[in-house]
Amino acid sequence: MIIQRVPTGIPKFDELIEGGFPNNSMILLVGYPGAGKTTFSAQFIYNGATKQRARGVYVCFAETKETFLRNMLRFGWDFERLEREGRVAILDLSVTRESGLQKNLDTIMETMASLNASRLVIDSFTAISMGLKDPIDIRVMVHLLYRFLKKAGCISILIVDQPWGSSSLGEGISEFLADGIIHLETYFDKNEVFRRRLRILKMRGTNHTRRPHEYDITSEGFVILNGRKEVKTAKKTFSKPLTFTDLSKVKGIGSKRAEILKSIGINSAENLIEADPEFISEKLRISERMAYRLIENARKLVYKR
Repeated sequence: MIIQRVPTGIPKFDELIEGGFPNNSMILLVGYPGAGKTTFSAQFIYNGATKQRARGVYVCFAETKETFLRNMLRFGWDFERLEREGRVAILDLSVTRESGLQKNLDTIMETMASLNASRLVIDSFTAISMGLKDPIDIRVMVHLLYRFLKKAGCISILIVDQPWGSSSLGEGISEFLADGIIHLETYFDKNEVFRRRLRILKMRGTNHTRRPHEYDITSEGFVILNGRKEVKTAKKTFSKPLTFTDLSKVKGIGSKRAEILKSIGINSAENLIEADPEFISEKLRISERMAYRLIENARKLVYKR
């Protein structure tokens, strides 16, 4: 089966992912402040509108529309003109994010439908989730957002802000929902020169690069500097499991539930982390919230958080 792909138009990036993002995929874009997440995402929308006749919606939760439009002009990207021409829509939900996720999602869906858009950026998931302290509440919101994005039938980029010094990626989204994960890093080399590098940690159905790649933010936007050439970096340890963890060790599972899960192909705590909470709820005959709790317990056990 041939996977349809949508090119981003970002110089040298598409060659890293077999020509573009898989159609109807949700991409998680994670990075430190100043890494270029907004630039990458805006470029994806702008290139679609100006080069590929693909309409797009950019949703601002973290900054105002006025700030976004002004910042994009430094790259020569006139989003205000594109919006007047009906090729893009810039939604400013920075002041309404407290109105409730469902209300904001309805606004986004209506805009997507009226524009017949095929590209969507949500900037950012971190801003939406502010105020949610319980990891279970965050996972419930993530699942609601995932269902919404799949219903929208578009390629979506979900921006996640990574705090300085944190090794956590994706607010728990990456384990079982995102089709793709792109990590943007900033660092100082041994000569104290500021650098940026990109890693593609996941891209479903794609033989993507496994190497880090240097990039820069120029007057023309986001640019990959070295294509397929490997970047030599110091070894970095990520919190990834090296062995499989017994399901029965997960708090709340027990031997009976473990047997049920194994009968449907979920043989370890690592498998449970990747599972759909709605599916787990149905098979174990428990509430969906309880399913989220079990997945969260598995994640804590595996990653020792």
